[in-house]
Amino acid sequence: MANELGIFSIDKLNMTTVKQYLKGGGQASGEELVLLINLCKQNNMNPFTKEVYFVKYGSQPAQIVVSRDFYRKRAMANPNFAGIEVGVIVQEEDGTIKNLDGAFKTKKQELVGTWARVHMKNFEIPIHVAVAYDEYVQLKEGRPNKMWNSKPCTMLTKVAESQALRMTFPDGLSGTYGEEEYPEQKQPREVNGVEEPTQEEIQSFDKDKYLEQKKEELSSKKSSQHLDHDTGEIIEGEVIDKEVTAEDF
Repeated sequence: MANELGIFSIDKLNMTTVKQYLKGGGQASGEELVLLINLCKQNNMNPFTKEVYFVKYGSQPAQIVVSRDFYRKRAMANPNFAGIEVGVIVQEEDGTIKNLDGAFKTKKQELVGTWARVHMKNFEIPIHVAVAYDEYVQLKEGRPNKMWNSKPCTMLTKVAESQALRMTFPDGLSGTYGEEEYPEQKQPREVNGVEEPTQEEIQSFDKDKYLEQKKEELSSKKSSQHLDHDTGEIIEGEVIDKEVTAEDF
């Protein structure tokens, strides 16, 4: 790819290049490509070093994901930027909540959130963000995925840091996500044109309600013999009298 692209120039970034070389670009719509290209040009982003990229599943709208390193780069280029602090929020065994510095906790402390604080020379108070673990942990089959299981503090502090930096420097970056904020998804599988149910739909499935609906549908199909006056034929209808149970499906 390097030979074809040569030295990256933001001015030469176009739809053809993005579609051909950028991950996810081939599935993006023309409107989504224009949005990404304009974002790159406005912020001098290089999409080929993963400062920004697409996340797209099936026909769902593409999401533009920005790396935490780019958020940091953007902050450090601002002369009023005076630094950032990050830390974890833990619950002790006795139920008390504590804010700790950095991405460290003991095994007995439960991670419940993280925080980030951006200091600006021209602001009287810092920009402060706190995020909850339950809202951002990425699951696989109901459990934290590999990265969130092995490095939960690191992953969640990245979320808080990205949000705090984006809140401090919103110009051009509104509507984007940090890498750790965007959940892992799989494109829904279709069987004979019918989408496979999601895990959430399976867990919330109400069997009794479903059987009651089916019972009503089958009852509405009850019929008896009747004479077709136009043809003189006797039409046989299906009569359903038995009770509908789970074994019928």
